[in-house]
Order: sequence, then structure tokens, then C-alpha cells
Amino acid sequence: MSIKKLTCVPVDVQPTWWSKYDDPILQFLADTGAAVPPRVILFNLERREIVSPHRSTIKRRLQRLQKYGLVEKVGEEGYYEISELGKAYVSGELDASELDADE
Repeated sequence: MSIKKLTCVPVDVQPTWWSKYDDPILQFLADTGAAVPPRVILFNLERREIVSPHRSTIKRRLQRLQKYGLVEKVGEEGYYEISELGKAYVSGELDASELDADE
């Protein structure tokens, strides 16, 4: 499986809560199609030299992406998978600016 880099959305179009780690996380989940824990996401992003955040950063980003409906938590074990909304974002069908909501 190869991980493709997403074309970054211009900063002025991204929601204020967006992080530089969100695109790689969503792309990885879209490419795998699997529910995985944060540690697996981190391992693969580092292994492929895409980004190298701390594991707690991955956890926080997943929680934020879940809040906005881009990922879904699966079970109580801390596994996450990409949602339909997340797939729409990765495929370019959803503009990141549409994700801004009241916090």
C-alpha cells in the first residue's frame, strides 16, 4: 500500500482548528480502509517519513477530527476509522472551509 500526500488546502481556507497533521491522518485512514489505534497511525506516518508527531498529538487530532465527523471511533478500545464525510474530504468532494463550526 502506498500513502499519497494530500494537496494541502491553502491556510486561509482551512478551518481555524485544522492542524498540519490532519491531512496525513485522514489520507492514511482512507488508504487503509481499516479501523486502527493511534499508535498504528503514528508508526506508519513516521515509517513513511510523512510526519512525525508525538503519539498524544495523534490522539488529540483524532478526537478533534471525530468532533467534526471526519473520523469515527470504533468500540471502546480506541480504534478509529475514516467516516463518509472524511472520505468526501480526502476525495476533494468536501471543501475544508465547510467544516468550520462553532466550538
